[in-house]
Amino acid sequence: MNNQLNPFEPIEQPNQDTIKQSHIEIWVETCGRKKNTYVSGWNISENLLKCHIKVIKKKNGCNGTLKSVDHLDNVIQLQGDHSDYMLDYLKSNGIDNKMIHVKG
Repeated sequence: MNNQLNPFEPIEQPNQDTIKQSHIEIWVETCGRKKNTYVSGWNISENLLKCHIKVIKKKNGCNGTLKSVDHLDNVIQLQGDHSDYMLDYLKSNGIDNKMIHVKG
């Protein structure tokens, strides 16, 4: 048997489930006395993200929105330092702790 690769044989693509499970990053930016918390990489629909933002804003009493930051789309922006709360919130929504990365 010949174990060489066939150039006309289709290459297996990675499973779509593994593509959707990217790392979620949480970071806080400071500008003077003001702080903003950002969450990127949560790959759910935009409507679901907006529902989560509504719940988060009500619970923390802060303002927040869905933005495009640099080259990232669908980034959650919250006014204030809410990194600890967001870490707990993501865990409570079934995100594995290994998939969450807190910067800074």
